[in-house]
Amino acid sequence: MTSPTSLDAAAIRAEGNHKGPARTHRSQGIRRTRRWMLPALIAVAYVLLQIVGKPALLPSNDAYFYARATLEILGDSRKEAAAEAKKALCGDQARRDVRLTERNPLALAKKGGRPHGERQAQCVAQLPNKSFAPPSPRYQQIFETRPGYPVLAAPFVAALGVNAGLVATSVLFTALGGLLAYLLLRATGAPARIALAGQALYYLCPLGWWGGYPITEGPALAATTGVLLGAWWLLQRRAAAGTIMLAGSMILGTAVKYSTFLVIGGALAAAALICLLWIAGTRHRGTVLLLTLSLACAAGVAALSAHYQLPGSADTLQDTFTGHFARRDVADPWGLLVELNTNFWVQWLQEQARAPWLFVALGLGLWGLFRRGAALGWTVLAVASTGVAAVAAHPVASESDRLMVSVWLVVVLGLPLLLRQMTTHRDQTNAPVLIEPMPTDPAAPVLAGPAH
Repeated sequence: MTSPTSLDAAAIRAEGNHKGPARTHRSQGIRRTRRWMLPALIAVAYVLLQIVGKPALLPSNDAYFYARATLEILGDSRKEAAAEAKKALCGDQARRDVRLTERNPLALAKKGGRPHGERQAQCVAQLPNKSFAPPSPRYQQIFETRPGYPVLAAPFVAALGVNAGLVATSVLFTALGGLLAYLLLRATGAPARIALAGQALYYLCPLGWWGGYPITEGPALAATTGVLLGAWWLLQRRAAAGTIMLAGSMILGTAVKYSTFLVIGGALAAAALICLLWIAGTRHRGTVLLLTLSLACAAGVAALSAHYQLPGSADTLQDTFTGHFARRDVADPWGLLVELNTNFWVQWLQEQARAPWLFVALGLGLWGLFRRGAALGWTVLAVASTGVAAVAAHPVASESDRLMVSVWLVVVLGLPLLLRQMTTHRDQTNAPVLIEPMPTDPAAPVLAGPAH
């Protein structure tokens, strides 16, 4: 006969076994939440810093066209949207003028200066004749064929207003880009602290700087980082996740800036082909899928561009050499492009020679990437090099830092991996060496030790 005490103990064990899976599930959920707390806090810190630094943003003529398109999506007529966008742009311009006046010792000594409202009204009156927001229809078409950014910005503009809404869109997508960089580093096997360093570096380097402007850089860079994450998952045989991430990022990026992602598709296909031909361990279905998807994306963007006659390289060149189509088209834009590239890169290299921090950072980043694996190194290098291609197609000194910004992905991903490899090597070097005792032969004579 079983005693009551035994029955009670059995009941308690049964109840514990019943609650065990639920308790385990809760603890796993808590661990997942804690795992994402630090990346989320770093992203929030970046957003807060952008809010503090928002008055320091320079006005952008690109922002005018994106603001106008966003307002049209929200239901304004072309005329109403243009008027509101001009008002928003001139508000930024007037605030910048006031800030410059506040730092001008001569203006302070005169204790004068026009107030913000007067500056804004004069700007609106002069806007059609000013350098930003050129009235050329050919120039406007460049922005009208990039619907992705206005669509993404529409809810934020509706809630926060034109200027704040555009900035919020860019900042939030840049924060997302940093989180994707964190995920990519974790996918390469980096520990959490190393991945957090990469995420913070994403926000602190020019990726975070240009990503905070109310233009396409924030969403485009986030989509580029998503492309890299999808490509790496495919190289690691995670076919479903990699396909969804790569295709989704390419679609988003194409809607935001189709010309950039046409080049990214081609560069990624070249990296996949290198992996298939020369890198052992990557000749599998995932790499073939990466090559196929990259070629399909590049071909799709090219076909879309040809079918709808979207502005291409010829229009970009004429825009460059005619001052946003303010002058007559030049006869030989390609010849001028070669000459301009020669002059630009010679002078750029001279400037970098005085402070070669970018070269040092890129060299260390590439070292870290290729030490982690040739497949990762070629993939990141191919996508990041599209920034150099963008400058080569548009070698204008005042815009080169922004156009080349994707090269910093090499630094953001490579430096943390190099740090991880160096610290791992140091830990292995400093680890104590365990000397195992020699095996004893039972047949050997036993030697007596010294007498005490």
